[in-house]
Amino acid sequence: MSEPMCRSRQQEGADLSKSTLDVRKDFLNRKKCLEEARRLIIEGRVSGMSEEQLASEIYFHAAAYYFCKKTGLLPRVKSHAHPIDLHDGGDMLRRRIVYSALWRFTGLNIRRKNGK
Repeated sequence: MSEPMCRSRQQEGADLSKSTLDVRKDFLNRKKCLEEARRLIIEGRVSGMSEEQLASEIYFHAAAYYFCKKTGLLPRVKSHAHPIDLHDGGDMLRRRIVYSALWRFTGLNIRRKNGK
């Protein structure tokens, strides 16, 4: 597997509190998002967020991007979902609530009607 493209703004000489991460299909997997969040925190690319907070933001961007790409709906959302701009301390509160809600909803073990 190739190393994900993450361009630290520190390396680019711009805003020191932001990193940019390319959206990948791997990020539709919650475990992969947690692994990526852990890596970004360990490397010091993002601070002021828990692994789960960071993973939920990565996951939301991937879900939004690939949903829009597949359906052709909401092109403006798609353009904002990629690349993923990660800020120290997280995004605005209302966005963090949406990220967290999607993260928690997709983490539920929902039983089907046939009991499986």
